[in-house]
Amino acid sequence: MSAVVGPELPPQRRATAVRAFQALPPEDRHDVLALARQGRRHPDERVAAVAWWYAAAVLQPRWYNRMPVVLPLLVALALAVAGLVLNAWPLVLLGVVVLLLGAALARQRLSTAPLLRLMRPADGL
Repeated sequence: MSAVVGPELPPQRRATAVRAFQALPPEDRHDVLALARQGRRHPDERVAAVAWWYAAAVLQPRWYNRMPVVLPLLVALALAVAGLVLNAWPLVLLGVVVLLLGAALARQRLSTAPLLRLMRPADGL
């Protein structure tokens, strides 16, 4: 999966976008994500705008959003193998943590990248 990053936003704007998305009813959040996966915008323009700004807030141009999704899996595998070979359980535990963080990052990208690919709303938050 290629890296999709949003525009650089100031911290206050990111926080506002995340709070606005979390304030939406769960049904609207679910609907907007499902429609975005199909390449369609939510019919309510307000909900679509809030969702787009949320995606832009969480997909900031940071190193962790630009790296390939498979990289944490490879690092976790290398740590686990090294931990097992060296009989060092902390390395195995670190591998599990890296794997979980990588899975969370992949899930976030998979759910929000389709939102960001939709047309940018004309109005801000």
